[in-house]
Amino acid sequence: MSLQQTYFEIFGLRPAFEIDRAAMAERYRQLQREFHPDKYASKSEREQLLAMQYAAQINEAHTTLRDPVLRAGYLLKLAGVEVSPEQTTADAEFLMQQMMLRERLEEVRDEADPAAALDELGDEVRGLFTGEQKHFAEVFATGDLEAGKDSLLKLQFLTKLQRQVEELEEELLD
Repeated sequence: MSLQQTYFEIFGLRPAFEIDRAAMAERYRQLQREFHPDKYASKSEREQLLAMQYAAQINEAHTTLRDPVLRAGYLLKLAGVEVSPEQTTADAEFLMQQMMLRERLEEVRDEADPAAALDELGDEVRGLFTGEQKHFAEVFATGDLEAGKDSLLKLQFLTKLQRQVEELEEELLD
C-alpha cells in the first residue's frame, strides 16, 4: 500500500460513482486487519507511524467512498474539478423546488397528521436524492464534468433537506 494511492485504488475499485459496496466492505475488513496498530506494537517507531498513517487513510477512503455525496465530490476532485462548499446550483427550477419543499417542511407541524405529512415529504426527498444520484452517475460516466458539478451541488442541497426532515421527525417523536 502507498499513501499516494487514490481511495479507489486502496479498495481495488475502478473510479466510478457506482461501486461494489460488498467488495469494498470486504477489502476494508482485510485492510483493517493488515494495518491494525496492535500488529505493529513491537515494530520500529517508523513502521508504527506508517501503519497509523495507512489506517487513517483507509478509514478516510472508506468514509468517503461509502457516502454518495462525498464519493461524487471525490470523483470530481480526481478529475480536476473543485467544488467549494459555498457554491450553489444555478438551476432556478431546482432552487424553486427546494424552496417549496422547505416551506412544506415548515408547515408539517400544522398538518392534521404531522407524522404522515412528514413521511410523505421524506419519501419525496429520498426519491429526489436517488434520482439525482443516478443523474450524477450518468453525466460523470459520459465525462460531462460541468453537469456532474451541478449534480453534486444538488445532492448537497438534498442531503441537507434530508437531515432537516430527520431532525423534525425526531422532534415530533419526542
